[in-house]
Order: sequence, then structure tokens, then C-alpha cells
Amino acid sequence: MLADGKVRYAGEPVALIVAETRAQALDAAEHVTVDYVPLPAVTTATAARARGAPELSPAVPGNLCLDWQTGDPTAVDAAFAVASHTVDLQLDNHRIVTNPIEPRGVIGLWDAEQGRYTAYVSSQSIHATRDNAADALGVPPTAVRFVAPDVGGGFGAKNFIYPEHVLILWAARRLGRAVKWIATRSEVFLADHQARDQQAEAALALDAEGRFLALRVRSVANAGAYLVFAGGVQTFQYVHLPGTVYRIPAIDLKIAAVLTNTAPIGVTRGPGFAEAVNIIERLIDAAARQGGFDAGELRHINMVPAAAMPFTNALGNTVDSGAFAETLDRAVAAADISGFPARRSASEASGYLRGLGLAYHIKGTGGSPSENVEIRFEPDGTVSLITGTQTIGQGHETTFPQILADRLGIPNERIRLVQGDTDRIPMGGGHGSSRATYMGGTAIWRASEEIIAKGTRIAAEALEAAEADLRFADGRFVVAGTDRSLALLDVAAIARDKGAPLDTYHAWTREWMTFPNGAHVVEVEIDRDTGQVT
Repeated sequence: MLADGKVRYAGEPVALIVAETRAQALDAAEHVTVDYVPLPAVTTATAARARGAPELSPAVPGNLCLDWQTGDPTAVDAAFAVASHTVDLQLDNHRIVTNPIEPRGVIGLWDAEQGRYTAYVSSQSIHATRDNAADALGVPPTAVRFVAPDVGGGFGAKNFIYPEHVLILWAARRLGRAVKWIATRSEVFLADHQARDQQAEAALALDAEGRFLALRVRSVANAGAYLVFAGGVQTFQYVHLPGTVYRIPAIDLKIAAVLTNTAPIGVTRGPGFAEAVNIIERLIDAAARQGGFDAGELRHINMVPAAAMPFTNALGNTVDSGAFAETLDRAVAAADISGFPARRSASEASGYLRGLGLAYHIKGTGGSPSENVEIRFEPDGTVSLITGTQTIGQGHETTFPQILADRLGIPNERIRLVQGDTDRIPMGGGHGSSRATYMGGTAIWRASEEIIAKGTRIAAEALEAAEADLRFADGRFVVAGTDRSLALLDVAAIARDKGAPLDTYHAWTREWMTFPNGAHVVEVEIDRDTGQVT
């Protein structure tokens, strides 16, 4: 949990200091002396791969932790050999810091009587984090409870375990007292998992009309000092997207990930997807300039048509739906791209520069493929909605109950949402990869359907009607063609009295990701004299 013998990046924890106040802890830190011996370091992926580069770990020779290839190199070579146009680029998708307004934090408690740890955390994925913390502490998961009340922003950086999750719990047991740690803003910049930092050599082959023939990519990802949990996701998800928006018959993609003396790379805002989109969109713009094509039309003629959906790309990945060309047309019309030359001329006459950029984005969403929900009808007439995913500042505490209210006709004030507590929720995929409403909301809807099916049987018996004659709408089971009906909450009470409550647990597993997408147009004007951008 703490650096042992060697510090591999600026921001790696080296000591744990516990005090009554933050000021006391900071004062105590002044009395800690660390005898550092400077060692050669590598901070870029290129430097880490160089012959004779210092190795971060003897377990990772040459700093190379991932190296794999997919696609059809032979077909790509053949396509490039006959192409009328080829374009190649060196691309740098630079490192970013996630930096949510609400920093990471942990409050650790130890219950000596029960022999259990409890952690109140700012975490997007409490079940996976709990399991990893238990493993590090050498106890079963049942001996650790993780609770995430209000997480705030996460953006992926709060998805997985950090040293502080374990260290604070260890300190709470060692001291027999609650221990709290909240990251400072500088600690967020130094020690939180970061993102991107990927370099690529990419090439695109086109025929005389501008149709794409092949794509070749050689990429290297900076993984940071340690390959953290999900640290390789940006390389795995990299392969979903090439050839999904655009028809590209042949693809050859090779990617490596290396260790460097920098903060670990985690998952943030579409890891791998953003990098892949950047490559193909930049190549298209370069091909348009080099070959004399219109950038918008070049995109349009190569897009997979809606009629071809579901579409499987050259790497074997399937997109279930999409109207890419239609979406692009709507963006072009809304931006009035045809009027851009006149606007640019007017700007230039006034001493301004004006430019226009166009790109098409797609992202796979859903994250882990399963999610669960439990719906309980309580004796007091309320309904407990227990979800395995959770809110991270985007209002899902409203969204989840609303989905249940809309389908079952239960008043919102009767619904109690339970989330973010491993003692209340047996499992869950958390919130990441834009999955909360897609996965959690779908699980709620499907559980609602099960409740309606079970309630229909109970209501039919109570109303002395055939199940086939019952309709469910607006929270009531109605006998068709009559004014006889029962409210769902009344049916739930009857079912509970019969010893067969309507309580429902549902675990849903999706077949594949969904692929939200969209066209983006940006027009920028710059004052030649001041550099002011509008």
C-alpha cells in the first residue's frame, strides 16, 4: 500500500500519518525524513521502450506489460498497395487529470465486537472496491462494509481501489478509532488515476473516389507506474470502434502498453474510445486536405448506412443500430456549413481568423454486462428500490424511482431508494461507462414487468376474474370492460398476507454494449491582434 524501497512516481504514498487534526498531521509530516537516492526515470512511453531504458519492475522486462495485435495485416498491406490515396499521421493523445470537484475520501471504522471494517467512501463501484480491500486486509468480503453516500463527480477515477481505502481501515483497527482522510486538490492532481497518454502512428488508404480501403494503427499507451485495476481497458476498448461509423474493409491494429514513472492510468470518460475516434477523425481530415475532398462529404460517403444495421466491422465487433449519415446531415444543416465561406470572408475583412471543425463521435457504453435490482413492498405501504448501481452527482436518485413510478404507477413519495451500501445490496456493477440508467434502469423496468405478472395472478383471484381479462395501467389491475379494479399496492398487501409477497429480485445481463453517437461541428473566430477566441 505504501512505496516499499522505491518510489516510482511523484504522488506515490510513502508514509501514513494519523493525528487529531489535519494541521497536526501536516506538522508531523515535517518530522518525517525520507532518504531518497535519485534513480534514472522514464516519463514517456517512447522513453520506456528505448533500448537500455531503466525498468520500473523486474517482473516487467522492458517495461512492456501489454502487447497485442488484431485484424488482418495481409489484407491491409494489399489494400495499401493498390490505393489511389494514402495518408499517415503521428498522433499524440495527451495525458489528462480527471479532477472532480469532490475529491476522493475515506472514513474508516473498526467494530471489535463484530470483527468488521466499515468504510464510508467516495466511490463509483463499492462492491469491487470492497472485495479488493478485503483481499488486501486478509479478510473475507463479509468482514468489510463499504458505503458510498454522496459520491459527487467521479468520471471513472473513483471506480477502483486506491491505497487509502486499505490504509485508513488498517489505521482504524490499529487505533480503535474512526479515521478520516480527504484528498487535497494537489493530491488529486498527483495521485488520482489519470487518463489517455497514448501515441499512435496511423495510416488510411482510399480509392480514387475517396472510399476507405484499409486502416493501419501502431499505438503505444503509457500505463503509468503500475498497471492498476482496469488499467488495460484503454487498450481493450480501443478495438471496438474502428470501422463502426465508417466502412473500412481491412484493419490492422497493434497496441502496446508500457510502465513509466508517472501516475497510473485508469479509466476516465470513455477510455480507449476517445483515442480511437481521435485517430480516424484526424485521418479523415488529413485525407480530405491531401486528396482535395470535402471533409463532410468524405465522411458521408463512407458511413455505414442505417439499413445495414446491425453491422459487424472488420474486427468482428457489432454495432446494433445507428443512423450516422442522417445525424451528420442534421448537424451540417444546423451549423449552416454552406454559409461558412461567407462568414469567414466577413471575419477576415474585420481582421479576424475563422475556422470550422467537423467530427463524428461514437462510444460503447454499459461497462460490466450485468446489473441487479431488488424491489420490496414494505408493510407500511412504501416500496424499497434497491439498486446495484448508484448516483454520482447526475440525479439518478430521481431517475431510478421515476422509472419505477412510471411503469408501476406508484407515487414517487412512496418509493425509497437504497443504493451504495454493500450490506444492503448483494452485488452491483456500480456507475461507470455510462451504464447507470442503461443497465440499472433496464433492470428496474424488467423487474417491474415481473411484478406485474405476479400481481396479475393475485389480482385475478381477488377480483374473481380470468388473468387474460386483466389489464394493468396507471398502477391498477382492471377487469376489461368493467369498473372493477385493484391498486397495485393493495395487491401487494394481499400477496404479503398470503405469504407470497410481490417482492422481486432481478439480475439482467445485456447481450452487448449500446453505441451512442453524434456529429459535432465547431466554428471558431480568433482576433489576429489579441488572440481572443469567440
